[in-house]
Order: sequence, then structure tokens, then C-alpha cells
Amino acid sequence: MDYLTMKEVADLKGCSWQNIQRLVKSNKLDFIQEMGCKGRMKYLIPVSVLSEDLQAKYYAKMKKDSGLAPELKNEPETVLKQSPKRVQRTFEELSEEERTRLNFWCSLLEEWRARRSQYRNKTEFDYNFIGECRLKYEDIEISERILYRKWTAYKNNDYDGIIGVRGGWNKGSSSIPETVWDNFLWEWLNENKPTVSLCYRSTVQWTAEFYPELLEMIPSEATFRRRIDRDVAVAVKTLMRDGEKAFNDRCAPYIMRMYDKLEANDCWIADTHTLDIQSYDDKNSIHRLYLTAFLDAKSGVLTGWNIDDSANSDSVTLALRHGIIHYGIPKCIYVDNGREYLNHQLGGRGRRVKKNENPESEPPPIFKRLGIEMRNAIVRNAKAKPIERTFYTVKNQFSKLWDGFCGGTIIERPESLKRRIKDGKLPCDYEIREILDTWIKNEYNLQPYGGSEQKYKGMSRLDVWNKTCSEMRKISESALNLMLMRTTRKQKIKRNGVYVTICGEKIWFMEARETIMNLEKEVYVRYDPADLRTARIYDAETDKYMFTWSNADQLMVDYLTEKKEEISDAKAIIGESKKFIREQAKGIKTSLSNHQKLTLLEMTVRNAHNKKFRIVQPKKIVPVIINETAEDRMAAGAENVTIDLKRMRKNAEMRRKK
Repeated sequence: MDYLTMKEVADLKGCSWQNIQRLVKSNKLDFIQEMGCKGRMKYLIPVSVLSEDLQAKYYAKMKKDSGLAPELKNEPETVLKQSPKRVQRTFEELSEEERTRLNFWCSLLEEWRARRSQYRNKTEFDYNFIGECRLKYEDIEISERILYRKWTAYKNNDYDGIIGVRGGWNKGSSSIPETVWDNFLWEWLNENKPTVSLCYRSTVQWTAEFYPELLEMIPSEATFRRRIDRDVAVAVKTLMRDGEKAFNDRCAPYIMRMYDKLEANDCWIADTHTLDIQSYDDKNSIHRLYLTAFLDAKSGVLTGWNIDDSANSDSVTLALRHGIIHYGIPKCIYVDNGREYLNHQLGGRGRRVKKNENPESEPPPIFKRLGIEMRNAIVRNAKAKPIERTFYTVKNQFSKLWDGFCGGTIIERPESLKRRIKDGKLPCDYEIREILDTWIKNEYNLQPYGGSEQKYKGMSRLDVWNKTCSEMRKISESALNLMLMRTTRKQKIKRNGVYVTICGEKIWFMEARETIMNLEKEVYVRYDPADLRTARIYDAETDKYMFTWSNADQLMVDYLTEKKEEISDAKAIIGESKKFIREQAKGIKTSLSNHQKLTLLEMTVRNAHNKKFRIVQPKKIVPVIINETAEDRMAAGAENVTIDLKRMRKNAEMRRKK
């Protein structure tokens, strides 16, 4: 087997020996090691591992050197690699700065050639002209070689050559085979986000297995990185590696909302934010509070807010009440699809309506009773709710001021938080509630307006609200409390009244006389979760107020209770109901007159006596004759039979005595 040195392979291939050395060191070319004459290790490459073209060229050269093959003068040389033709740019494709440089050099070259023609000693003139230009134009580099090179480009209308732009003529092309590049993209454009290095190594292994002839054509990893930045669009990378939501948030076009026709209180935006503060509750347990807030879309003012231990509809109701008391009732509320908003008590089921549910059978929710239109944001579309930016401001300007700041992610969490928890330096819930209330009213709402309308620049958020609020729908606090009461689904009045469910437990309400007189009537029950002493009853058909009933906790008695007072209270309610019904029944009978008290039997007999029984004989009567003679009746003995009743009784007494 023939072996070649790296220098011989480089001459055969028409490249530098450093290129062959790089292939050998990266194990892309098989070799053997052999000790040289000077004690140095040298690399020998078998001819069999070379491509067929290089092997043919090597053996042709061997035949030629040995005289076995004639030398052909007209035989074309084997071209291993042909440089692609340079692409020249037009004048329109140049930038403004490049056009300025082009005009400068064209003027300078024309001046040089015009003045040069007047001198006999051209070399001496070139030397003087270059010195003159260096003194006149200190910021440019000029030499005899540069002048001649640019003059050649001038004659060939090569604008890039005149300007001095080197390289870039092959910009947009790549030495990566397309088959290899497609496999690399298949592996790299993945939501698992593999690294470029991992995909590069995998692509090299894949090429060696399926396309070994392309293995030598694979460039370095840096080439793949450059082509990713040049050829793979940012939108494609975001969609394939980060997911559709990231693509929608970062790359997809979005709707720009115009606020010109919008006024204050036309639309409030609601959402819930988890405060990035760890605090102590009443039981000295560490937790994080939830801020439910309403933001005016026009001015950016926080109109209503409430802090609670969790995100629930009660917190939304309290925040809405807070906002209505100070700023009036809005026309529309824009919310997401959370359960705290989409329920039958607050805003209706919305997108959560199931096929077997009938929205018309539900009681009117709070928003509808207040005349507020509810609109729902598109699912997973955070940019549709500007209140998210408000919560970001709350985080930066309020939450970060506390010792209990924990950050929204593990990266934002301070290292000293563990020490603060250990030292007991976390704030309490009541401190956060008090200070947040003051901060929103006197700090956030008075900060400069940050919306898109330029005419309000320099004004505070509250000033914009005051200027753009043309009308305010107000309601008294007592009426508002009634409108904000929670409503149960439709139910029938039972023997123990009506009930509401709190934490899975039924709480009953009744009034003895009204309850027993309206059994099985369909009603709604409205109640205040903060005050369960009473509940209001409304007709399910007309939504009209009927009664206010008290809590019927007297009927709730422990199974093994020994307290006579509890049993006596429950029996008192039962006795009152029975007594009332007896009185009602007695009153009905007492008010009747004598002729109204007749029983059903008496009325039946009276009706029978009052009716006349009469049979009307028809005009035609047909007699029926028996076909028997007197002799037939004598033969049967019917006329000779006599019945002795005295003898029959005597015989019966004798049988009893026996």
C-alpha cells in the first residue's frame, strides 16, 4: 500500500498542508504514525483513503514520472476547486456612505491620471502625488499599490474594488452541504433547545453514516453558528425552540388599540397578582398575599383593589365595591378566564359554559345587576391586558421595598431571604395592607401618565381620569351592598327553609310561618358571606324580593346532645309551624257557614234525593213465552213438593245435641 506525507497530499489536492494537518488531527482522515529520521513523529496517509479523483491523479502522476504514460500537451489540468465568480454590486445597491467614498476615489483617480500624463518620469510623479495626498487627506490610507489596484477596479467598473470593500462578494452563500444543513436544522429547531455543539456533533455522526462522501465538506462549528444567525429567521427560531406562545408574544403582529374615543370609567381591566412578598398571617405562618385590582383603561388609575389570602370571587367583589364607592360604576369590565370571574354569582359562566348548562336558568350575576358588560380576554394572551404592566410596576416600586421580598422566580430571590426568615424580619399581613392602600392612593395614581396619548403627557394618572370622565354612575352604599350580595342557584323551599353552601357545609335560613306556607316554591337566595345572620329570598321567575329570613341554627342539633335547651329551641320552632298551620286550618273552618260545612256524604245524599228516578216505557213491548206444557211440569214434580219448616228446625236441634 502506498503512503503519502501531508505535504504530498496537500500538493495533490491543491491546498495548504495545514488544512491536511487539521483533517488528520480531527480524525477526519485516516493515517498511520511513523518515527522520522530526526526522531520526530510523522503522519503517513494511505492513498486508499483519498477520493477517487485524487487516487486517479496520483497514479497518473506516478505513470508520468516513471515514463509509462506519454505527456499530452493539450491535456487539460484537473481542477479540484474553482472559485465562484465575484458578484459586483450596482451603484443603487451601495449605501450613502459608500457612495460618498466612491465619488471621492473616482475624483482622486481621475486627477492622478490627468496630472500623471503631463510628466515624463511617471514614477517620480507617483511618489510626489502620494506624499501630497497624505498631507492633504490624513484620515485615508494611500500608497502606490493602492492607487494601481483602485485604478484597475475603476477601469472594470468595480465599485467595491474602488471603495476598498474586500470580501462580502460571496455573502449569503455557505460551504455547508444542503443535506447536512437540513439535518442540522431538524435537530436544532426543537423545543428541547439542544445546544449548537451537541447538534453539530450529531450531524457529523449522521453524515458519516449516511453520506460519508460529504464528510470532508463539513466546515467548523463556527460556520454553523454564523449561518444560524444569517439564514434562520428570528421568528422561526422563536416558534420552533420557544413555542407558539413565545412566538405570539414576541414576533406575531398585534392589534394596536386606539384610546381616542375611550373615556374614564368606560372600561375597567381586572386581574389578580401574587405579591412577591413573604409575610406572616394571623397564625404566624409564612405565605404570600394576592392583590385583586381594577385598572381604568383610559387613565391607568387603579380604581379598586383588595388583598386576600387567595384568588377568589369574594376578593373580586370587595375590590369592585371599593372601586364603585370612590369612582362610580363602570360601563364594561375586561377580565381573563379565571374561575374567580367566570362563575354564576359574579359575571356568569362565559367561556366555561358546559353543553348541559342553561344560562337562562341561572340567577342574574352581580355584573348584570349593576348594568356592567363583561368581556373576556383571549386565552393565553397577556398583551391584551395592560394591567400586567401595572403589576410589574407594583413589583418594582412596592414589593422590592420589603424585607420579605422573594421575587417572582428563583433567579430574583435575594440570597439573604433565608437569613431574614430565620431572624423573623418578615412583615405582617396587616402592615402590607395598610401601606399598599396608602401607596396606591397617594403614590401610584398620582404618578405621571404613561399611556400612548401624547396630549396627556406631563399630567398624572388621576388628572387624566378627572379630565376624561364625562359622567359617573353612582349608587348608595346600602343599595350597593344589596346588589353585591352572593346569589345561589335556583332551589325550592324545603321544610327547613332554604340554604347556602359555605366551605361544603349547608347553612339554613327560615321563618316558621313563611317557610311552611311557601313549600316547594322556586326561589333564589342572596346573602352576604361576611354576615350570615340573615338571607334575602327572591322569586325565581320574576326576581322579585319576597322575604328576609334568619339563620335557622336552632334546628342544627348534635346527634348525641344532652342539652335540653337545644332540643327545646328546635321543638319550639317545629311547634310554632304546626300551631300556625292548625290556626290557618281552623280559621278556614270557622269562617264557613252552615250550608258550607256539609260533608261529602251529606252532599251525595242530598244530590241523590234531589234527582228523580223515572223509567220511560217504550211504545213497543214484546212478550216472552216459555215453551212448556202442564204435563212437563208434573213430570218434574215441581207441583208435588211441600216444605215442612217445623220438621227442619227439629232435625237441626237434634244434630246440635249429638
